[in-house]
Amino acid sequence: MEIVNILNNYKVFIGDGILKDFDRLIDLNMYSKVVIIADKNIPADILNQYEKIIISPGEQNKNIETIQLIWNKLLELKCDRKSLVINLGGGVIGDMGGFAAATFMRGLDFLQVPTTILSAVDASVGGKLGVNFAGVKNLVGTFSQPIGVICDVSLFKTLPGREFNEGFGEIIKHGVIADSEYFDFVTSKNPRDFTDKELMRIIKRSCEIKKEIIEDDITEKGKRKLINFGHTIGHALESLSLSEENSLLHGEAVSIGMAAEGKISLDMGKILNEDFQRLIKALDKAGLPVKYKISNREKVLGKIKSDKKSEKGIVYFTLISEIGKAEIGQKVPDETLEKALDFINS
Repeated sequence: MEIVNILNNYKVFIGDGILKDFDRLIDLNMYSKVVIIADKNIPADILNQYEKIIISPGEQNKNIETIQLIWNKLLELKCDRKSLVINLGGGVIGDMGGFAAATFMRGLDFLQVPTTILSAVDASVGGKLGVNFAGVKNLVGTFSQPIGVICDVSLFKTLPGREFNEGFGEIIKHGVIADSEYFDFVTSKNPRDFTDKELMRIIKRSCEIKKEIIEDDITEKGKRKLINFGHTIGHALESLSLSEENSLLHGEAVSIGMAAEGKISLDMGKILNEDFQRLIKALDKAGLPVKYKISNREKVLGKIKSDKKSEKGIVYFTLISEIGKAEIGQKVPDETLEKALDFINS
């Protein structure tokens, strides 16, 4: 088993089959009640000894109405301030369950148990919680840390191809912004070809990178913005795709966003074409998209400019200067942004 200490407050436990040792990893005796929030796709036999709140999965359900449903269920179950919430599922469950727990009675302890690779390396670590609102992704939320994360890679073995691969959108991003050797390793094979031990090593390193970036900037005033590479354009496309029959998964949207923001980095003279091509080839090898049919460019630009990371109406991008290094707070000329959208438009 691998363990990563996050912010000296909690641990990320990473292993194969470790969920069966759940009670040994987390002391539950201190809690008056344990309630699990899970989506309806989670097998009923996982942690079935506890009360469960079952919600509909999917980004389209990540809204304040679902949060109200969770709050009502917590109230019906007579949860108090000594209750523990366990979020069992992907990133949507982790974000919503964490937000509901952090705001119910001004804050209950919560534990993240990711069931996807994406949530293991992204939503479960770092304490960003929230929901989509007014068509903007994660517009309403808070920062609150879990008491721990239990990452059991055995849960990932049955993931469909798209959901398995999308986790590598965030994994590759970690290498791009912070560690070129890690980038080389995680792009050396197709995602499904990594062994369980290698996957544990990958998840551990991604968690370490995220820890190194956020530990001095929990509320994203500075350095933590490095993590946003690929997200400014990616979030806009992801939000707009929710109305489509085959909407983008988060990792897919981040991949397309990295292609676009990589193109911006290239056109602004920050990276060499060699590094840009390495990024595009790596995303393609991982089975991730780098192109997207933009049906309404004005709507995309509107979403980008309404991004919650904008300041005084100006959107600041995170761009890359080479594989393994990134820069925050970059203003991008309108014509450069337009060229990037041309590049990804299929």
